[in-house]
Amino acid sequence: MKKWFVFTLLVLSIGRLQAADYLITDFGARAEAGYLNTESLQKAIDRCSAEGGGRVVVPRGEFMIGTVDLKDGVILYLDPGAKLVGSTERRDYDKNLIRAVGARRIGIDGCGTIDGSGWAFWYVKENGHYDHARPVPGYMVYLEDCTDVTIRDVRLQNAESWTLHLLGCSKVSVRGITIRNPLHGPNNDGIDIQASRDVIISDCDIYTSDDAIVLKNRHPKYYDRPCSNIAVTNCILTCVCNAFKIGTETIGSFGNIVFSNSTIRAALPSDSLARIRYEEVDMPLRAISGISIESVDGSIVDGVSISNIVMEEVRVPIFIRLANRGAGVQRRKPAVAGRIRNIQISNITARHAWYASSITAIPGSYVEDVMLNNIRVTMAGNGDARLAEKEVDEMVTVYPDAHMWRELPASAFYVRHVDGLVMDRVRCTLDSPDHRPAAIFDDVKNLSVRGFSTDEHPVGASVIRCQGVENGRFADLDLSERSASALELRGTNRSIRVSDIPQTRITAAQGLEKTSLQGSCEFNTK
Repeated sequence: MKKWFVFTLLVLSIGRLQAADYLITDFGARAEAGYLNTESLQKAIDRCSAEGGGRVVVPRGEFMIGTVDLKDGVILYLDPGAKLVGSTERRDYDKNLIRAVGARRIGIDGCGTIDGSGWAFWYVKENGHYDHARPVPGYMVYLEDCTDVTIRDVRLQNAESWTLHLLGCSKVSVRGITIRNPLHGPNNDGIDIQASRDVIISDCDIYTSDDAIVLKNRHPKYYDRPCSNIAVTNCILTCVCNAFKIGTETIGSFGNIVFSNSTIRAALPSDSLARIRYEEVDMPLRAISGISIESVDGSIVDGVSISNIVMEEVRVPIFIRLANRGAGVQRRKPAVAGRIRNIQISNITARHAWYASSITAIPGSYVEDVMLNNIRVTMAGNGDARLAEKEVDEMVTVYPDAHMWRELPASAFYVRHVDGLVMDRVRCTLDSPDHRPAAIFDDVKNLSVRGFSTDEHPVGASVIRCQGVENGRFADLDLSERSASALELRGTNRSIRVSDIPQTRITAAQGLEKTSLQGSCEFNTK
């Protein structure tokens, strides 16, 4: 019994040693203007790691630093009122502000602030665009090939480029952090997840000028490492680029990805971080897209679930794009298109969007097996009859962007080159009358549309247009009576089964072949 008691005390003592605190002021750090604390902070980190790990504590005050490296077992802990501020001198950096490569059991915690002083590395071009004035420190917090990473509660602000970059990492938890970057800063992504797996991001509030949360892979060292098992939930995203995005650089595979229970909002003109963009640069304060899923570099994106998202004033609510930018990006010849499949998007509310959502691939390829369920979108409307006939360029090799076509010939949904699409309980409302179809389906196989509805604002030739659709099913539709027809069939369509729409509300320029079925009719265009 006595031996067991002694052993227990020894274990507890070791635990206390491993969880020791290392106060940076004990290593010479000083909260004084102009004093560089890089060496003091690094000494504390090195000692902490060498002695088994623990917390390196930044007390209340402002401490200027250059590049520091986190080591195994170290949690960088910032007390309330503590601030680490990046130096404004390039010579004080080695690529990043805070970084770790190949580290284990590391983290950043506490209620303090890390400020990248990004403004010191920007300048304004004549056209009002902000760019980098000189070589930059690089990503503000950069973690490569790290395992067992925890980042909690801290505030990250004024990044000169990407704010938090996870490259080739695993077992990562990011919870409750706040990101604040001016909306005029260049390349200020919030969180970039690259070739990483088993990542949970939750309860974060991100306000930044570029993508808020983006998954990608462009690093040759990690081409064979999938970006998988990623969960993003309970976040507030404010940006002027893409709120949640897979892409643009998509080399390698992506799968088992969840984005849920979050809000996407537009910035306000009164926001201090938006002032320059609003008053001096005169650019939109709203996100380009709420949701973007892209494969343009040969990647397979397989298994994405997005649910319970409310977005306000995005330019485009949903953008899914399969294309092929070429061998120069893929580093292989001949260039081949990848695949996007098994995508489920449900319980989405998008209010006051500008441009139609789109799901598109390129000739010879198809986006596969997409389900849109319980979607509510409010669009600007006001499209004329000429816009309804706009030809949409395939743009096979063009950089993918949710508003790459600007106005589309559909007011709410434009779908082309898709095999397997279910739209269930989708409602489209418009702020103004519009002569375009609410939805266009072009070269779509295995299409099921049920419970699709609109308000009275579609006033053009048709509410839904099909061209080159094979095996389409339409039921329980509630469509504007002010359009000339409910369903328009152009070109060659095969096996179009319709319920609850009178044939007088179905038009085809080339004529219809009709087969009556129980409770529905099946049409082919001649």
